[in-house]
Amino acid sequence: MTAVGKILVFLNLVFSLVVGGFVAFAYAARTHWVEEYKKLQAQNTVLAADARTFQSEMEKAKQDAAAQIAKKEAELKNSQQDLDAANRVIAQLRQELSNAKTKSLQESNLSSAYTAEVDKRQQDVAQLREALRKRDQEINAMAKQNAELRDQATVAQIGERTALERASRVEKQLQQMAKDMARMRANGASLTARAGGRNPPPENVEGLVKDTDTRGGTVLMTLSIGSDAGLAKGHTLELFRLNPAVPSQSKYLGTVRIVEAEAHQSVAQPVGRLSTLPQRGDRVASRIGG
Repeated sequence: MTAVGKILVFLNLVFSLVVGGFVAFAYAARTHWVEEYKKLQAQNTVLAADARTFQSEMEKAKQDAAAQIAKKEAELKNSQQDLDAANRVIAQLRQELSNAKTKSLQESNLSSAYTAEVDKRQQDVAQLREALRKRDQEINAMAKQNAELRDQATVAQIGERTALERASRVEKQLQQMAKDMARMRANGASLTARAGGRNPPPENVEGLVKDTDTRGGTVLMTLSIGSDAGLAKGHTLELFRLNPAVPSQSKYLGTVRIVEAEAHQSVAQPVGRLSTLPQRGDRVASRIGG
């Protein structure tokens, strides 16, 4: 799995944990808030451990990238040494060619042998030039790969800093949730009093708000579940909104009562005052948190 894949998996885990924390918060606001607070602390510990694990993985990725860069730099250095050696051979061959020309002037009877030797030397030079050309191509390829490795190391560093920032933001959100739970503890009596008018269906059901109608001063909602799911007139459901992309915008809206139930859909209206007007895509359930 690549570094980006790990980041995405970690983000998915963070978002899942935050969404689960908000659902647990809504449940704890009604009952067993102490147990949910302990679970939230445990989730905070696991999240911090995941952040440390991800940080160690990023560090290892940086070390691996640095090792690969060092290896490629060593190979580049060896190639440069080979190139220098080839240049020295070419210089030596040129010197020998010059000496052969001088000798050919002095020894005309060896002209045939000299010509053959020159041809051979020229072939050797051509082969060396071809070898140098290939070596230059290899050096260019290694330099490009070296640059790519440096870019990967930079990306890994940026990913590490991003993960640490995200972990810090999640920790702050969890701390804020703990403060909210303390406020809910202080307001526990009023919440209990408000819960007295609920009449949830016997089966655990969950659905979506398909449409809303606020005409006439009354808020009506068309739900995606009906009598086939066990709903009947007079049943109450909990209305809430989830936002996986921005978990802090998830919220509990209030309680709604079924005023009309058909086979595959139903109509509901608020019980008391909602925290905000409902909209398409909001969720309803007989209970929150299972």
